[in-house]
Amino acid sequence: MKKFFVSSILVQIVCVMTFAQTVYSQLDLNTLLEMSSNGDACATDAIGDCYYNGSGGAKIDHDVAITYYKKALPGLEALAREGNAEAMNRLAGAYTFEDVYGTVDYNKAFNLYMKAAKLGHAAAQNNLGTCYQFGNGTTVDYNEAFIWYLKSAEQGYAGAMLSLGYMYDSGQGLENNMQKAIEWYEKAAATGNRTAISNLGYIYWSGKGVPVDYEKSRSYYEQLAERGDGEALNYVGFCYYDGLGVEQDYSMAYKYYVKSANAGYALGQYNLGNCYQYGKGIEKDYKKAFEWYQKAANQGDKYGQVGVGDCYRYGMGAPSNGYQAYVWYQKAADQGYAVAINRVGELFRDGFGVHQNKNKAREFFQRAAAMGNKEAQTNLNNLH
Repeated sequence: MKKFFVSSILVQIVCVMTFAQTVYSQLDLNTLLEMSSNGDACATDAIGDCYYNGSGGAKIDHDVAITYYKKALPGLEALAREGNAEAMNRLAGAYTFEDVYGTVDYNKAFNLYMKAAKLGHAAAQNNLGTCYQFGNGTTVDYNEAFIWYLKSAEQGYAGAMLSLGYMYDSGQGLENNMQKAIEWYEKAAATGNRTAISNLGYIYWSGKGVPVDYEKSRSYYEQLAERGDGEALNYVGFCYYDGLGVEQDYSMAYKYYVKSANAGYALGQYNLGNCYQYGKGIEKDYKKAFEWYQKAANQGDKYGQVGVGDCYRYGMGAPSNGYQAYVWYQKAADQGYAVAINRVGELFRDGFGVHQNKNKAREFFQRAAAMGNKEAQTNLNNLH
């Protein structure tokens, strides 16, 4: 059974270090290294961003990132005293990062964001809005949050556009207005903002304040898929698999699932395993199904864990092993997955991999049935 998980609309807004959308964020690692060697503390801090996010040609390495963040501190402090808004914004971020500053001081961060915001620094205006929205270093004040987000958005700062969309979307401090939310999300999406594009895809997928439109939803996710985004690639694959907003095409679904799986997205790995198990878009290959289920399962994906359990239970691509089936089903059951809870009950009912215990089987069937699992209800009715 293929799966597609759509996260609820959740804008990632936190009053912590600012990683993007300043002049320095547009520069590659080599350029920043050269600037840093010439004493530019903001560039040194931006190198930390590159290693923290895996941007600018750097690979993610948080230890290296923190080294650069700490190295930048003295220079940022000096520049901030001179009234440099970029340095103020970056230093404020450091004050909210315990691994860099040694503690978290939202009051210092708030005061610096305020100074930089008043100097017209767009990222600082956005961060100041976030402080007001969540009460970091100040009291919660949605009106002030809106004011500063708007100032930042008017300068083209995508994060602020996203935040305004979220406030209208959630009705946080504002009257709920999906049309205005969509307008702001679209402005952020036009800058390439991933979260905004994803939010728009979800809105049209779920019909949140608008008619369901799978074709439009897919068009947004395809923008992210073209960037190699694993989650978006999985979504587009799902659309082809089920024929949502596009003609059903298992071969196309398979191709997108391959890309999603190779990008390391667990649900894409599970869905690719599903294609191999059932021969959808590709010839059946239980061994490959098992391999991809295992990759997903190793990331903690409950669907992949059940897939691995099924392979061991029925000897598909792996030796039949009831105990291993139990182990993997139980991992998914521990996550509250009703299908897995029912599967564990079946093992106790049949005495496969565990000692036969119909009382335990009944307990698992009851749990899964209470969660709406029809197969568990049937098993419960038939248990003697």
